[in-house]
Amino acid sequence: MTGPGGGVLAPAATGLREQATADRIHVALPPRYCPLPSAVHPDAARLNARAALWLNGYGLCRDGAQRVRMTGNDVGGFYGRIMPRAPAGRLQLAVDWCALMFAFDDLHCDEGPASLRAGDFTDFATRLLRVLEAPGTVPGGTGDPFLRAAGDLAARCRAEGTAVQVRRMVDGHRAWFLAVLWEFGCRLGGRTPSLDDYAHLRQHTAAGTATTSWMEIVDGTEIPGAEMDAPVVRALSELAFTTAAFDDDLFSYGKERWLAARAPRPARCRLNLVDILAAEHGLGLEAATAAAVDLCNRLTLRFVRLRDQVLPGAGEPLRHYLGHLSHLIRGNLEWGLRAGRYTDPDGRHPGAVRTTGSFTQAAPRADAPPPIPSIAWWWDRF
Repeated sequence: MTGPGGGVLAPAATGLREQATADRIHVALPPRYCPLPSAVHPDAARLNARAALWLNGYGLCRDGAQRVRMTGNDVGGFYGRIMPRAPAGRLQLAVDWCALMFAFDDLHCDEGPASLRAGDFTDFATRLLRVLEAPGTVPGGTGDPFLRAAGDLAARCRAEGTAVQVRRMVDGHRAWFLAVLWEFGCRLGGRTPSLDDYAHLRQHTAAGTATTSWMEIVDGTEIPGAEMDAPVVRALSELAFTTAAFDDDLFSYGKERWLAARAPRPARCRLNLVDILAAEHGLGLEAATAAAVDLCNRLTLRFVRLRDQVLPGAGEPLRHYLGHLSHLIRGNLEWGLRAGRYTDPDGRHPGAVRTTGSFTQAAPRADAPPPIPSIAWWWDRF
């Protein structure tokens, strides 16, 4: 089984093994069921380099740890795995967006002092959203490099996309920012959320619809509302990005532990699937990680079966979209296990965290909804 970069994944682990010293953490994950296609865009490296130049052109992430982290995000590899056959010129728009939004996430959302400044985030996010809605309409805001870069993306989006696609893009960001505010509430209240709340909000805290909104624009075709808004397609969209976001929790877990060990005081709030399962069910670290992987496997199986149910009657734009969602689940896994975003937690300690995993062909034994009410509707009879 080939893994990130075409290499061979680590041998299957029986659970989670963590080896920690003062400077290094190794997390070994249980086998992951993911019978979905694996491919990388042939121009991924060039897309990545162009995104870095574009971001640097606005004065962002030019030096030091910020530049190391920006480069290590491998945004060309991330979106190049979602749309491996897209025209490079159109795909560059989505890759540039990834570069900007990873930087935005790091600086304004979930790390360091910024992760507790809800007021600062609210002020900035509303300005950013307005720039996406109507470029150049924020009084006094155009001097900010993030807003100027976002304005460029918004203008290019309008040049390439339809009015419906632009609205879907803006709505995706609105859902993302609202969910991040929910995260701020958890942190400021020192409250770890319930699994039921976390399960349905995780797709949005991970910018799910904001990310997938670029697929249509890059493809150059609009999915009719009657298809895109159908409950079964909504379920597939939520399944795909929730699975990817839960996988993010798995391969970011070592990074979070590494950063937590260096925090001035331990946080009472936990916003990671492994920690939430451990807290809610009284599980140890190994059992909680195994439960998290099992949940990801069950979601993947449901996605595959539901997708195969929809594909025969889908129009061509929707078929492309479902193909991108399939690549997203597998590609996000392969990208995340190698991305410097997770192996170099602060841009100053390359290789401080290593996460290894393996793939298995063995499907979960039952295709039944997990006991999580907020997402159980994905198993409805559509």
